[in-house]
Amino acid sequence: MKLLWRTDVHLSDHTPRSRTDNWRQSVLAKLVQVGEIADRIGARAVIDGGDFFDIKSPGRNSHDLVREVADIHKAYPCPVYANVGNHDCVYGDIDYLHQQPLGVLFSTGVFNRLYDQHEVVFKADFNGKSDVRVVGVPYHGTKYDMDRFKIKKGDEAYLVAACHVLASPKGGSMFENEDIVKYDDLVKMAPDVDVWLFGHWHKDQGVTEIAPGRWVVNVGSLSRGALIQDDLDRKPCAIELDFSHEGLNIVRHDLELPEIDQIFDLDSRQKAEMRETVMENFVTSLSKALQGSENAESLDEVVRASDVPDRVRERALSYLENA
Repeated sequence: MKLLWRTDVHLSDHTPRSRTDNWRQSVLAKLVQVGEIADRIGARAVIDGGDFFDIKSPGRNSHDLVREVADIHKAYPCPVYANVGNHDCVYGDIDYLHQQPLGVLFSTGVFNRLYDQHEVVFKADFNGKSDVRVVGVPYHGTKYDMDRFKIKKGDEAYLVAACHVLASPKGGSMFENEDIVKYDDLVKMAPDVDVWLFGHWHKDQGVTEIAPGRWVVNVGSLSRGALIQDDLDRKPCAIELDFSHEGLNIVRHDLELPEIDQIFDLDSRQKAEMRETVMENFVTSLSKALQGSENAESLDEVVRASDVPDRVRERALSYLENA
């Protein structure tokens, strides 16, 4: 019994500034590829990890965009079960789902719900044990309710948890103080879960065995919209989950993509890297100048003496004055 995982599609009518192609058509083409993979492997369903839409304001997603999504998924060989991400609702609040394009896809049956009480059980037979159960944990704010991850197995042979939250081997917190779930904590909270599927973090952190026969799939976004090295290098993919009486087999399917210079504004990338380098040098010089002495020069004097371009120095002094 096979499932196919994708996440963070971030579909929109509007093309990011870093891209030179048509974002809408590019992302829709990836959705077509996912359907073709599902057909080729004989998937029972496609599991979508959330953030299917990019822009939270319902009025900025056209009816034509939603229609194209429906037309593409009509050709899929299997149903789609979708979680809810922070970009799928205004304020990242699931209470507004009924107003959103994703809510339309749910209500019309283009997608099936996969979050909270909306679970799905796929019938199968594995040498006497039956069924694969999939549970969805939607985005629910920057401070996570850890009880949501304490998922217990019933009579099913396999238990899958699809979550739209940040997760990594180290855990901790992200800027804006958003929690990051640590892999080791997953084993403690829910030892019954056979495979965790994570959306929300666009970085490809790969597929990790966190305990014997227990896996995390955390391969990042299906789309690439920013001029950062991770986006330039990353290979968007869909993940095949093949359940059998012998165990779980996980297969990565990289999508076919145009060359980077055909879709990204690389000149802007170089300028962004230069700005980043100048700022890093500035911060480093400040840090070194202030180390090790309680009687250091004033910060104003340190800034004036920093080895950075005049424009950067003037901007820093302006910030100091305002502060």
